[in-house]
Amino acid sequence: MKEGALRRYARPAGIALVIAVVAGTAAWLFWKRDPEQASYPFAPGLPGKTGALWSRSPEELGRLSLADTDRLEHALARVDLALDQAHARKELLVSDEIDKLRAEDRQAIRQVWADLLEPLLALDDIKERYSGFWGIDYKAHPALHARAFGLTYAALCAEVEVGQKLIKLLGDHKVAPTLFDEAMAELGLPAGTFGAFRKQLARSRDLSYVPVGDGWFHLWIERHLKDPARDAKFAVLVDGRASRAKDALGPAAVVQVVRNKGDMLQGEAFKRWFPLQKEVAEWMGDTRVVPEGRRLISDAQIATMRKALRPGDVVIERRNWYLSNVGLPGFWPHAALFVGEPSDVVAMFDADAETQKRFGTFSKHLAEKRAAGWKALGEKDAQGHPHAILEAVSEGVVASSVEHSLGADYVAALRPRVSTADIATAIDRGFSYFGRPYDFNFDFGTDDQVVCSELVIKAYEPATPQGPGLRIPFITVAGRRAVPPTEFVRAFASERGKPERQMEFVYFLDGREGGKAAIVADEEALAGSATRPKWDLAQP
Repeated sequence: MKEGALRRYARPAGIALVIAVVAGTAAWLFWKRDPEQASYPFAPGLPGKTGALWSRSPEELGRLSLADTDRLEHALARVDLALDQAHARKELLVSDEIDKLRAEDRQAIRQVWADLLEPLLALDDIKERYSGFWGIDYKAHPALHARAFGLTYAALCAEVEVGQKLIKLLGDHKVAPTLFDEAMAELGLPAGTFGAFRKQLARSRDLSYVPVGDGWFHLWIERHLKDPARDAKFAVLVDGRASRAKDALGPAAVVQVVRNKGDMLQGEAFKRWFPLQKEVAEWMGDTRVVPEGRRLISDAQIATMRKALRPGDVVIERRNWYLSNVGLPGFWPHAALFVGEPSDVVAMFDADAETQKRFGTFSKHLAEKRAAGWKALGEKDAQGHPHAILEAVSEGVVASSVEHSLGADYVAALRPRVSTADIATAIDRGFSYFGRPYDFNFDFGTDDQVVCSELVIKAYEPATPQGPGLRIPFITVAGRRAVPPTEFVRAFASERGKPERQMEFVYFLDGREGGKAAIVADEEALAGSATRPKWDLAQP
């Protein structure tokens, strides 16, 4: 072959080779597996909010999905209870003569929707968070893929079931839906939330995802939820919710099934059902899908507040972006007990005469009788900060650092007006609950599991009717008597300035979302926070 011809053939071949090399390199870079991500190699490069899920490491996603399983069960229990209460108020809900309803009747009707809406929003958030299940590598991490699907699918099924049953309960009656759609200032909710929910229920396309997902679950997913210690109960939960949703749907469950099978893999079934105000929807996000450092209170402010605290102080906290805020009435969703470091305990209690009469050397008593809790108090968190807080969180009753626990958007401290020995008794009681699981049922009547404010209440529970302690009024929450964290502040506000007041003001760091910071505020501001809407972004 002549030299010119060789050149003619060699040039396109060389170009093709270069293209192939470049394409191959690009493909390798695009597809190479990142062990720090549980997703398919290509998934993190795709646009969309689901990237927050795909960027998690397998270990982190495993831990977070298990925590969200607990939150799912909590939301399901609350929505089931709220639906039962709605049926109990059927006579009111089917009323067609609004002029014959008393003010308390109208409020009772509104409360039905408020009680349902909160856990529904929690379910909707879980559904949205795991809607990108399909981007988790099924081959490399089948159990994670399966759990993510189960979380989003179970939440969808619960929404469909509740919606169908509620619509059936209301029938063609107009009064209740009208009251449901009113703005709820105390919750910071805009008008029209029920109408938006009802509109979505009319879309047979969305409803058909229930049987589609059920088939997908049994064909591909269920086989990977076989860990008896971790997954067996969850698999039963998902299957049960699917069955309940199909029963609620009836004939509607088979509409457009074939047409929608392909969309299941793209997460099309898991769009938000609540087109609320942007700020409200954002509030429903969890700090786990935004930077952990995103908070209004600075490290310097925490350090300054730490100096004002002493063992026995009641700490009230709020994080604006936590799903755990859902279902807890009032502005303040978390309470904890400041214990101090072991050296603080020694300094305050070991030389106190009355404490010695009750316990001997108090630090020695804790080391012997509350060994696990005392040991944890002497440890440090992952960042090297010493533990000084006793609190009930989703993982159970644990010891935490001030830096971790107070790293929030709002924090306040109140000091019970009792003797040093009585504070020692409260701390001793608090440590008696160390290691117990968190009570997602919010049941103050049991001791084997405790919620955050329950830990504080039972620590300061008076031993006798006239004895020292805290007597914070109980309220009814989801049909149970309880003391949510806001009630500490409400009691402080109602008693402020009175000789018989139970608590003294210590400190208040008041967040400002507009300024992305917190300010040091006074006791009047703290007293006023008891009546703030629970969704801070709705405040003026």
